[in-house]
Amino acid sequence: MPNEILIRNVYPADPDLAPQTRPRPTDILVRDGRIAAVEDGIQAPDAEVIEGDRAIAVAGMVDSHRHVWQTAIRGVAADWSLADYVREIRVGYATAYTPEHIYLANLAGALEALDTGVTTLCDFSHLMNSPAHAEAAIQGLTDAGIRGVFCYGFYDVPARERAFASHDDRLRHAEEVAQSFRATAGPLLDFGVALTEFGLVGPDVTDRELAFARRHDALITLHVGTFGSPHGIADLDRRGRLGPDMLHVHANMCGDDELERLVASGGGLSITPETEMQMGMGWPVTNRLIEAGGLPSFGVDIASNIGGDMLTQMRLALQTARAIDNQKVLDQGIVPDRIGLTVRDALRFGTEGGARAMRMGGEIGTLRKGARADIALFATSGLNMMPMGDPVAMLLLESRPGDAATVLVDGRVVKRDGRMVGVDLAGLREKLDRAFGEIADRVAESRDTAAGSSNAYARVVKRATGTD
Repeated sequence: MPNEILIRNVYPADPDLAPQTRPRPTDILVRDGRIAAVEDGIQAPDAEVIEGDRAIAVAGMVDSHRHVWQTAIRGVAADWSLADYVREIRVGYATAYTPEHIYLANLAGALEALDTGVTTLCDFSHLMNSPAHAEAAIQGLTDAGIRGVFCYGFYDVPARERAFASHDDRLRHAEEVAQSFRATAGPLLDFGVALTEFGLVGPDVTDRELAFARRHDALITLHVGTFGSPHGIADLDRRGRLGPDMLHVHANMCGDDELERLVASGGGLSITPETEMQMGMGWPVTNRLIEAGGLPSFGVDIASNIGGDMLTQMRLALQTARAIDNQKVLDQGIVPDRIGLTVRDALRFGTEGGARAMRMGGEIGTLRKGARADIALFATSGLNMMPMGDPVAMLLLESRPGDAATVLVDGRVVKRDGRMVGVDLAGLREKLDRAFGEIADRVAESRDTAAGSSNAYARVVKRATGTD
């Protein structure tokens, strides 16, 4: 018999549905991990029943850029610039992690994502300090039960104890990870690659990383348009390296012509508005990417500074983009009389946009029949959700991350009635608190300020900040 779950009495938040001032609840049938129907009055006598109680049902949100390993050092970057972040995280905290630390961080970070209705994430994992670190990072994501892409980062972390003597050693290890990935990672994870930033290595190194990724048909993600590689898209295009397998991140300093080249290549772009605005990267490029014909996606970025829910990023991106559009009108001495981007646009970017950027379009990011059953139910019983209006508007602008009451991934319930299933939160808290203390205590003695990568980071920061 098929494995069926009937979710009854919910308000679908679907960007393709017209606004509903007085919405009507409906049902969702899940069969063998996929959405089998979204309609009124579904009859499934043998199905497990989840009473929606007029919750808002939304396709699991998709985070297309997160450094999950930084979950173990929450809050340290609260008042930092990007230069501070490079000095203190990239050549500091990153050197102090043990494999156990990255396991706990990835486990907790992925669970946090699920807890807020994020069912898929792209883990930009540039903490491959040793083979054991890579194994632990993958295991943390697997044990959490999240869908996503683990992107192996080739970055040379300047720790005193070094497992890889050269970039070739890292490539050889990455080959081992790629070959064994399907046998060791959970079925919901795919293998990807995080390129070293162009300002830190030469084009020959980038070419080797790209060749490796494309030999394995891996998703390629990379930071572009920041001070390390302000025109990375143009550089890639000039060298014939752009492709549809690329998930670019940030792009704030890239010109409009570069965004057009990105769109023409078929690649995706992840916008991380909260980090970008704090750390001086420039305005998020949501408006400019849309004008270039692209579909934005959003990311949380650094867990060392930012909470793990996507609602905040969608709201920030939407309202910032609206403000940028409005300012163009205000600069003409008149007041805007219409709003361009809508809450439906923002929801699409945070679900379908992320799915397409991660090469999962059609499979996730939608509540349509046939899609994988990644679904989040947001309760509407709180004062913030009274009275109930249009489900998309209520979700995007009125709900709270804590309203995520029930979450399914691939048809499996991972959160039920407000509680994560099978998770010892008290035990995890104790382990993470201990890990944070250990990492902080180790930083001074673990970093190698004379390492080549330390010097490369220092050169990039000095050049960008005008302190050369």
